[in-house]
Amino acid sequence: MPAHLDTRVLVVTGTLLAADERSARAALGKQLASMRASSGPWLDLRLKLLAAEELLAQRAARRERGWWSDTVDRLFTDDGSDGTPELTEVLLATLLQVEGVPFEVASIAALTGDAALRRELLGRCGVVFLSSTLLRDASELTAVVRLVRRPGTRLVVGGALAPLLAPGWSGDPAIDVLAVGEGERLVPALAAWVRGGELVAPEGGEVRRAGPSLVVRAGPSPERTLDAWPCADWSLAMRVHGRTFPSAFYESVRGCPYRCAFCNYPYLFDDQRFRTRSARRIADDWTAMVEAGVRRITCLDSLFTLPPRRLDELCALLVERDLPLEWICYARADDLTDERRVAAMRAAGCVQVQIGVESGDDGMLRRMDKRTTVAQSALALEVCRRQGVVTLCTFIAGYPGETRRTLRATRDFVLRTRPDFYYLAPFTTRVLGVPVLSEDSRRRHGIRTVQGITSSAPYWRHDTMSADELPTLLREHNATLVAAEAALDATLFYPITARYRPADRAAMLAFQTRMARSAPWWRAGLRGVGTWVQRRLERDLQDVLG
Repeated sequence: MPAHLDTRVLVVTGTLLAADERSARAALGKQLASMRASSGPWLDLRLKLLAAEELLAQRAARRERGWWSDTVDRLFTDDGSDGTPELTEVLLATLLQVEGVPFEVASIAALTGDAALRRELLGRCGVVFLSSTLLRDASELTAVVRLVRRPGTRLVVGGALAPLLAPGWSGDPAIDVLAVGEGERLVPALAAWVRGGELVAPEGGEVRRAGPSLVVRAGPSPERTLDAWPCADWSLAMRVHGRTFPSAFYESVRGCPYRCAFCNYPYLFDDQRFRTRSARRIADDWTAMVEAGVRRITCLDSLFTLPPRRLDELCALLVERDLPLEWICYARADDLTDERRVAAMRAAGCVQVQIGVESGDDGMLRRMDKRTTVAQSALALEVCRRQGVVTLCTFIAGYPGETRRTLRATRDFVLRTRPDFYYLAPFTTRVLGVPVLSEDSRRRHGIRTVQGITSSAPYWRHDTMSADELPTLLREHNATLVAAEAALDATLFYPITARYRPADRAAMLAFQTRMARSAPWWRAGLRGVGTWVQRRLERDLQDVLG
């Protein structure tokens, strides 16, 4: 291989399986590869079958025509945002550009769906930077590593799975470097290594040998804010892809000031301080993005609404600049109970907030150390509705202490408050190190789990519920919410949530109701497979956890 090609980096990001897979054969192949590497595949497969049943019904319903069709057609028609690259891709490209390292980019979906493209890119690039941020577990990572690894190619794996793998990791002959920590601190060190130098950790970090691999940790940053770090350059991304992206992603905080017992966001990096970009820096970044052609920004922060003074200042700056821009952010319910502040957000271009409500039962919220109440969540939804801000609420089903009664309380909360979208997520023990999986919590709640991250849906059991009960409960609760036209299931409609507006509600709820009666033969077939998988799940869970 010519020497100058050895330093060209292929940046690979994305998910193993996507809802809009174009090739059923490719999707099945990826699923089988993941299952072969999984420590317990049956819960994951059972949940995927539930989603597949509804997605097939959605496609069937879209072929039918009703009074809702114009709205459905508009929302499902690509407005140019489909194909927007992941933030990780754009940030890594930006950092490599700063370091003067030549690079190319590709999604996992593109590489799996186009063998010729895969051969071409891997033939040109001597190094692969693989982001694990959207891979759910080590079994999916294994499947992608097999896809991109070639003789003579050096492979660096970073992203959200890296810190989960690192403790006690003995290495992998297919992975040259496991990069743990923030890319802004790691990429300069990796760039020197790509050019043939020794891998030297950033100040405060470390490099250790793990069998055939190296592990590099970024360590904590000396900076107390994020203003000194480069923003992902979307104008660069547009030049690389040769097109304009009307939608883009943005990050303005690292860490989280809260410590919800189920969440690992505060622990993703060596630096666990809550650090932010200033309001003026955000406004300047967004102005540059608008000048490049961006018209909608999704903020991927744990909490965009903190600190409140920053939010107030940003809203004032955005109103003053009068940018042709809409934006979406994550927020806590108690940050949205102030009508004045929500009105300011809407005036500044906020069109949607995604709220971690988690449960409709105050006792469950206390167990989660959520530090919000059901009443606050209900008020936040009321305020957002009055101000014309779309709401997407996430909930956790099966958290320790969950019973059928507390789960009904969550269902009743959705029936009563009627957000625009809801997402009922199954409790998972995939991420070790979160407070709920501490030894004290395990004893208190009687939690038993399959250790490790070799399954995206590992088995668990606690004093009040077990993993094999969840699929049936989720089906029952979703069916009730759909029949009552309480809210839209975000699992099915997430790709169109950014384009959805309050005026679309009636038509989309009618369409969702129609979906429940569509594709009966497909539903029957998938339910038959699901019943078989459910029995395998119950036996496997009993064998593993008793």
